[in-house]
Amino acid sequence: MTMQKIEANSPEAQSADILADNLAQLRALFPELITEGTSGPAINVDVLKALVGDQIVTDADEKYGLNWHGKKKARQIALTPSTGTLRPCPEESVDWETTQNLMIEGDNLEVLKLLQKSYSGKVKLIYIDPPYNTGKDFVYPDNFHDNVKNYLEITGQLGSEGKISSNTESSGRFHTDWLNMIFPRLKLARDLLRDDGFIFVSIDDHEVTNLRSALDEIFGPENFVASVIWQKKYSTKADSKDFSESHDFLICYRKSEEAQIRGLPRSDAQEATYKNPDDDPRGAWASDNLLRTEVRDYAIFPIYGPKGQEYWPPEGSSWRFNKEKIAVLIADSRIWFGESGDSKPRLKRFRSEVRDSIPPQTIWTFDQVGHTDEGTKQLAELFGGTRSPFPNPKPTRLLQRVIQLGSTGNDLVLDFFAGSGSSVSVVPRPS
Repeated sequence: MTMQKIEANSPEAQSADILADNLAQLRALFPELITEGTSGPAINVDVLKALVGDQIVTDADEKYGLNWHGKKKARQIALTPSTGTLRPCPEESVDWETTQNLMIEGDNLEVLKLLQKSYSGKVKLIYIDPPYNTGKDFVYPDNFHDNVKNYLEITGQLGSEGKISSNTESSGRFHTDWLNMIFPRLKLARDLLRDDGFIFVSIDDHEVTNLRSALDEIFGPENFVASVIWQKKYSTKADSKDFSESHDFLICYRKSEEAQIRGLPRSDAQEATYKNPDDDPRGAWASDNLLRTEVRDYAIFPIYGPKGQEYWPPEGSSWRFNKEKIAVLIADSRIWFGESGDSKPRLKRFRSEVRDSIPPQTIWTFDQVGHTDEGTKQLAELFGGTRSPFPNPKPTRLLQRVIQLGSTGNDLVLDFFAGSGSSVSVVPRPS
């Protein structure tokens, strides 16, 4: 056995980095604890005090992150136990004995707290469509200890004079009120997710920046997955002031690195591109471009075909690999020169070496996942062809895409801003 010399700067000569390990463990448990200090990651002591119930918390200046008036209280609200309970209502339910779904009526903040005991760390996917804070949406107060009717009146869902809560853009607390509403709910939502779980949040331009900052703090910026653009309209609004708004966002975060997007199944047309014209023993393959649309000096050289032809990359481009890599690919029969052997070289990609699913793109068009008009028509049909009782409901195809990417048929899926209930109609029942 050969003895390997260990140098002073070798990893084997270094003891475990306990500080880094501690930071990593804290970040996994409480992402909002970690902030950026002058010399690297640091602990936000104010947040730590709040998490352990220390009421003597100071709002220090010059901290990186999103801050607003009431943030400390919003965090404490999430930590305050609920005094309520969940009561089953079989007489108001459908298929009570056999259903695999639960519909809970009440203030979602209190319900999220009550769900912690039974469902903490068990939910695979959360999708929410919260108020967009357009000036027309209601904003939830967080002091509900009354019945559901009173809750609906206060939040503006029932027309009781003097109790409708609005948040117009003329209010100095326009963004503050919305953040105080969403922050504790997102924090409680994270606790419900499994380590391999995801959250998708629908939002528009009014609060997308604040939402991203809040999710960064709660889930950790390293767990950001994607900001999907959904084309929700297919026509131009002629009376728009500047731009005709045609999209919403779906912001996706994961609970931890364990969570992996499932991907979309390959279409029949995509599968049909894999053939085996040269009877390669490795099976069907598809040809891919061997060029890159930029100049790399090390990747400009001739490739010689089986008949001695000389191929150079066109001007303004270069090969995707260097000369040594190309030589290896040719020797391994992974470069294709056409059936006659005199075509421009292309790369062979074998079907056996690619995933059964393909990564979803971050732009979802209305022909792929539907649009708001489609959602409105679907909901109107449920009510006998009359007008939809909800404005701009999400189409079921949009929710199908979210559930397809973030869960399987045996997973728990949660939507705590149910709205028109689009997610209820597409969540697969466990087998």
